[in-house]
Amino acid sequence: MTMQNFDHPLDVLTFIHTAQLAGKKAALVTVTETLGGSVRAPGALMAVLEDGTVAGYVSNGCVDGNLVFQAQEAMARNEPAKVRYGQGSPFMDIRLPCGGAIDLLITPNPDQDIVLKTIEILSARRECQLLVGTNGSLQTSGEKTQTSHWQGQDVFIVKCLPKLQIRIAGIGAEVLALTRLGCASGFEVIVQSPDENCLRQAGEFGARQTILLKSPHSAIDIHDDRFTAFVLMFHDHSWETELLRSALAGKAFYIGALGSRKTHAIRCDQLADIGVERKDMDRIKGPIGLVSSLRDASMVAISTLAEIIKLYSRVVKDTSTD
Repeated sequence: MTMQNFDHPLDVLTFIHTAQLAGKKAALVTVTETLGGSVRAPGALMAVLEDGTVAGYVSNGCVDGNLVFQAQEAMARNEPAKVRYGQGSPFMDIRLPCGGAIDLLITPNPDQDIVLKTIEILSARRECQLLVGTNGSLQTSGEKTQTSHWQGQDVFIVKCLPKLQIRIAGIGAEVLALTRLGCASGFEVIVQSPDENCLRQAGEFGARQTILLKSPHSAIDIHDDRFTAFVLMFHDHSWETELLRSALAGKAFYIGALGSRKTHAIRCDQLADIGVERKDMDRIKGPIGLVSSLRDASMVAISTLAEIIKLYSRVVKDTSTD
């Protein structure tokens, strides 16, 4: 079963949609402003059901605990609410460790059609905006926005990006370790392998898609977007050339291949033989990971995921300046 951490708007909105389909009341909570240090940034989302069940988070335990009560009250009245914790808050007994403040907007019973439409856009791996009104309205737009921000005084725009996607191609323990770690972290994972047993286990760990590779020389019809990391984890390097050629033709922000520096040099020679240019080869990380020369599969996976996240943070930052 896929594990969900509810860090991402897609997870929070899917949680709300599932609850609404079951006839349950739900409230959407949006972080609209932070002063000083804060656990979550403006645009972070949280969901609260009428029975107190929560998906997502905005701060520490005492803040989130009171916020559940505030959301339940808003649902009972069916009226939106603004809440502040920290500096300038009426809740004097609830303090933020950082000494700052956090502003939130509670939207009770958000429009089901808009929730579903936003889920569909994000599931299709497209950027969008979620427009949250102080009057309880909710709208979605396929337009991009640089940051989550207030539009005037009545509408807060939430910047929504597709989830980090990790496409892994290979065989063996490293593939499964990275799959397990990526799925447990709430990322979307695709696994390609010529080993059906590897694919079966990857599916059990929660991989969104598993693809059987039939030949090292078959063309690979996959087009990575700019929120995708591609990781090659073969010990039999005859499988690598076509997979790398395909990845280099896409927009993946990260392309990495398992193996030593010597192996990577041989790999680049083979790519040169089929006409891949040096500037394209330079996109390939090899060896992979923040820590090189690791031999334990779990540590290789952690090191690789850390490197991916480091580069992914730059991608997210770049979307703020597009």
